[in-house]
Amino acid sequence: MARAIIAIGSGEIRTRGTAPIDREIIRLTNKQHPKLLFIPTASSDSERYWKHVQECFGGFLKCKTDVLFLVVDGLSKTKIERKIRWADIIYVGGGNTLQMMRVWRRLGVDKLLKTAYESGTVLSGISAGAICWFESGHY
Repeated sequence: MARAIIAIGSGEIRTRGTAPIDREIIRLTNKQHPKLLFIPTASSDSERYWKHVQECFGGFLKCKTDVLFLVVDGLSKTKIERKIRWADIIYVGGGNTLQMMRVWRRLGVDKLLKTAYESGTVLSGISAGAICWFESGHY
């Protein structure tokens, strides 16, 4: 079980500007059509951002996709855990890092993501979604 964190500093998923690294994220799963869970907490659960992820990873790159809305959905811890365990790739979007980390800690998502990493799930993200995997960062 290879452990991987792919931190992307910038780029536009909407324009496929991150396509080469997105393909590498998929390759690291060793699966042809991996399951990707998008977590848009830092963007306050932006529906538009989710749509762009679906178009890129679901349509263009042929992953099975799902989303974990934590700001607007009010999911139970069991449902949150189930979604995280389902994923081969967890991709975290950009936005407000501090807001995201507060929500994650309150809901225990930070601990669930650590467990996912230890189980071999590929962790990835852009901007806030890149910083979140580390103890500290600058942007």
